[in-house]
Amino acid sequence: MDGCDDVSQAIPRPETGHLPDRPFYEHAERYLEGMMRLNPFVATYLGYHRYDGDMDDFSEQGLAARRSFYEDAGRRFAAFDPALLSPGAAVDLDLIRTDIASNLFNLLELRTHESDPQVYNDIIGYGTLYLTILEAGSPLWPDRLQALLERMRALPRFLRDARANLRNPAMVVTQFIIEQNPGNMAFFEQVLPPLFAGHPRLKSEFDKELPRTLAALRGYQTFLEGELKARSDGDWRLGGELWPRKLKLALQSDLEPEAIQQRAWDWMKEQREQMLRLARPMHDRLFPSHVHAERGDDLINVLVEEVLNDAANRHSSPDRLLEDCRRWVEKIKAFIVQKDVITLPPASDNFVIERTPAFLDGMAVAFFNPAPAFEPHLKKSYWISSIPRTGDPALDARRTESYLREYNDYGLQSLSIHEAFPGHYVQFYYALNSPIASIYKKVFSSGTFAEGWAVLCEEQIFEQGYAASEPEALLVHKKMSLRAPLNAILDQRLHTGGMSEDDGDRWALELMRRYGFQEEAEAVRKLRRAKISSTQLSTYFVGFLDLLDLMKDYRAAKGPAFKLKEFNERLLSYGTIPPRAVRRLMLG
Repeated sequence: MDGCDDVSQAIPRPETGHLPDRPFYEHAERYLEGMMRLNPFVATYLGYHRYDGDMDDFSEQGLAARRSFYEDAGRRFAAFDPALLSPGAAVDLDLIRTDIASNLFNLLELRTHESDPQVYNDIIGYGTLYLTILEAGSPLWPDRLQALLERMRALPRFLRDARANLRNPAMVVTQFIIEQNPGNMAFFEQVLPPLFAGHPRLKSEFDKELPRTLAALRGYQTFLEGELKARSDGDWRLGGELWPRKLKLALQSDLEPEAIQQRAWDWMKEQREQMLRLARPMHDRLFPSHVHAERGDDLINVLVEEVLNDAANRHSSPDRLLEDCRRWVEKIKAFIVQKDVITLPPASDNFVIERTPAFLDGMAVAFFNPAPAFEPHLKKSYWISSIPRTGDPALDARRTESYLREYNDYGLQSLSIHEAFPGHYVQFYYALNSPIASIYKKVFSSGTFAEGWAVLCEEQIFEQGYAASEPEALLVHKKMSLRAPLNAILDQRLHTGGMSEDDGDRWALELMRRYGFQEEAEAVRKLRRAKISSTQLSTYFVGFLDLLDLMKDYRAAKGPAFKLKEFNERLLSYGTIPPRAVRRLMLG
């Protein structure tokens, strides 16, 4: 469905005076256009609206078309020599080659269309949500609503293909989607009617289409809870052959798994020893009668935990969670300006703090969702997930308290630094508004860079003296900083360690709770996430290591002329690209 303004959209070609770049960018343009035509929900997510009315095709013919497209693209881009391209174009070539390889790996080896119902959930969720993030009063609303209608009409066919494709997922993945699919129903039932209300002609079509859409989603829910659940005996563990290959594609880093593990344990040890030194005076003040005979890790575990437990008593409530996040964000922004860490986006930028959409609620405690690459002026969301409910009042009360203690007043501040200021929000603002970052550096964004920056800037903010008068805040930050190495350890060990599921669960929960000081609710959520999002948890620590090493080398090269603000703004100007690519561009 082409809106009146949408057909005028064009893929911007980078300006380059380097002649060998030109044929490469002609092919890159065709690849990006073809990729978005093949994946209409991705096009909508990116703000490219030529395919808004289309729905992704996972029929037998659609899957064959995907394979043919990516295999042909792989052959074409293999012909380009990165040594002959300009440095920026060589990065773009690497980004496109990795996208091709990742898609073929998912399609042919992981076969995620057969093993992972998240594939279909994400397409429905993102493919509808991103048609509704326009500003109120935009003249493009009729086009977007018409596109929603066309996707609603295509939804029954899409869900029939999903049911035909899905074989035997892992039970943990099926159960997760059983919990998430009602969020898609709620979107059509609750979010869309008010949007259509101001457009009478479209509303009458919507009213006719809605029952068919809901019937298809309810039928799919019955399939998930019955037929698919009954055969969900697949293994969520990728194993020692597939996991390293997926990791290499996901990270785009030169760090090998063995080195990642060693540095993760080393970082954990260093941070825990720092926590003990920091906690001792607080412990002596709070618990003067508590004398501990333990030594080593055992002493850290018991002494630090006592101080953290006291700090966790100062926390929000379910009805104040968003309000408190907004309050902490203002405090953090004021500190960043005072210390001149980085120039912040203008106050007029469309940044909001809101609830996580239902189709993703529960995947993580918080997300940052950037504006589309082709529409950087649109809404940017710091999403806060709801507190999980089971229907058991006693269990829900315990989990709510556990959640709030984990994300206590100090934890919420660290979370908001990571997700928003100057974490993901500020980073993506620079990336999407950079005059030197090509569209490819914006579209094929690196999770390793994004998460690495968010962890690095947490370290920077506290090193600059944030909350210096509150040692509890620094101690909780140190606790939060254990998550990145813990994530990498969990990711590798759970997927390749050869443990039974029960043994793996016990080991992971013990590691997170005892050595990471995590509350029960956080540890249980993270364990599920580790199972259903293989390799993603490694991006935090690997990205942090790569960027930390880059900052150290850049500081050494600059000597006394090093300025943190200049480093940060230059680092973010290249787009959300793999840290090793930023290193080449910054240091040569």
